[in-house]
Amino acid sequence: MRITEHHPSRPSIQSRPSLLLRLLVVFGAVAVLATACGSDDDEAAESGDSASVIEDRSSDTAGGDAEADFSTTDAGSTDDGSDADGFFADADDDMAEEAAADGLFGSSEEEPDPARLEDNTFENHGVRPFVDTDVDATSTFALDVDTGSYVVARRWIDEGVRPPADGVRVEEFVNFFDYDYAAPPEGLRLHVDGGPSPFDDGNVLVRVGVQAAVIDDDERPPAALTFVVDTSGSMDRDDRLGLVKEALRELVDELDDDDTVAIVTYGDSSAIILEPTPAAQERTIVDAIDDLRPGGSTNLEAGLRTGYELADQMFVEGGINRLILASDGVANVGTTDADRLTRDISDRAIDGIQLVTVGFGMGNFNDATMEQLADRGDGFYAYVDTRDEAERLFEDELIATLAPVAIDARIQIQFDEDLVDEYRLIGFENRGILDRDFRNDDVDAGELSSGHTVTALYELDLDRDAGTGDDLGEITLRWRDPGTGNWIETDADIEFDDIESRWLDTSLEFQLATTVATWAEVLRSSPYADDIDLIAVAEEADRLDRDLRTEQSDELADLTDRTVSLS
Repeated sequence: MRITEHHPSRPSIQSRPSLLLRLLVVFGAVAVLATACGSDDDEAAESGDSASVIEDRSSDTAGGDAEADFSTTDAGSTDDGSDADGFFADADDDMAEEAAADGLFGSSEEEPDPARLEDNTFENHGVRPFVDTDVDATSTFALDVDTGSYVVARRWIDEGVRPPADGVRVEEFVNFFDYDYAAPPEGLRLHVDGGPSPFDDGNVLVRVGVQAAVIDDDERPPAALTFVVDTSGSMDRDDRLGLVKEALRELVDELDDDDTVAIVTYGDSSAIILEPTPAAQERTIVDAIDDLRPGGSTNLEAGLRTGYELADQMFVEGGINRLILASDGVANVGTTDADRLTRDISDRAIDGIQLVTVGFGMGNFNDATMEQLADRGDGFYAYVDTRDEAERLFEDELIATLAPVAIDARIQIQFDEDLVDEYRLIGFENRGILDRDFRNDDVDAGELSSGHTVTALYELDLDRDAGTGDDLGEITLRWRDPGTGNWIETDADIEFDDIESRWLDTSLEFQLATTVATWAEVLRSSPYADDIDLIAVAEEADRLDRDLRTEQSDELADLTDRTVSLS
């Protein structure tokens, strides 16, 4: 992999003559699924028919930007009990027998209640199809560090219910996990590697990782934090407002003395219960948190409006200005439509106030609104299901990632048409950007703060008749520096040397990302995972845990095991 940094210039790809490509794949054979031209345009994705089948649109878009005509495919039901032998090499063959004999996968004491899913609001963004490089060899999308979908799914599994397919966003599953990317001294750095694909034994996966610089806490600027807390009647539960209060106490304890905190609540209407207060006055802030009481309807619009007004008043020039919404996402008074709620949020983000949404509760939780608000607010969306997750997010992650590193960060990949027949980006369905808007400074993209990482996976169908060459494609990463406002770009080539031919020759981190993505593809009933057996995923997760021995790998092994019993 070759990486260069430069001022903005148009990337180009030169095809090179080479030897015949032979990638030896160790995965078990799976059925080859239908391929098609498609797009990753965010605007088109939102307006498209999520129940439509994958169509071949070559005749309509040849020579143009296929992203302008993004067709999605139905994420319907699938049979996970396929005849496949398992798609990962060297998996434990006896897991299925042990599961049947000993109840290895376990179950919740509470009986599954699928009807409860109807009380939650998720949005189906479809599944990206393959794109023919003869039609559109360029893929462009905004970087996204949301993780809420993974934690919501974990909550359902803990309750003994398989997560709803519409609530599974693959990129949020993948990005919940930590990968061993080297951090740059400043800005962003690219990482590229690859290996066999579990979805088609003739294809390969390419992992594109983005790592933000780590800014030490003593070097970050002061933060002005405005908490907007949902105190409506629907929050009157221990796993909602009770957990919010615990989480806020954790965060306040980690703030620096020169940081500032304000708290807005909303029920029937909004109210300021804590005027801007220095974090040094911890007792005053904690008393205000302890006094939070639930009741009334849910006027989310009023809460956001008051929160932003207060954030404007306490705005720190050159500092960190963040509004943190803690809610179940329900809105039943005032403006309740998510699109209308987000209309003014983009302007606030341009003014330098970042919105982070943190979801709580289950049973009538609105995942779609919380995710959409964060995307429009240049922040990120997370979900808290337990006290441990509250501690991890509020005490560790929110503080560590306060300092912004990259604004409006987006990525574009130009594939070599002579070497790559088709490609599909796995996930990021609602984060697409038109190829022509990659260098359009007026188009909103993603924000990365200190230590943030983003991982994306592409599945490539390589041209078997073309010889091997130096590069499969070129990646260009573009973002705006939050301090100077200048735009920065960095490039990396996708070289054949980056792609291992054997699964066990790939890095453990690549195997982890691939296993997580495969699990998420099965859970969301992706047509590309029709022939993948959840038992095979669980076997691979267990093997990885034996090698990695981390809390996250242990949790993945446990969750995939339990998912098998919920199929």
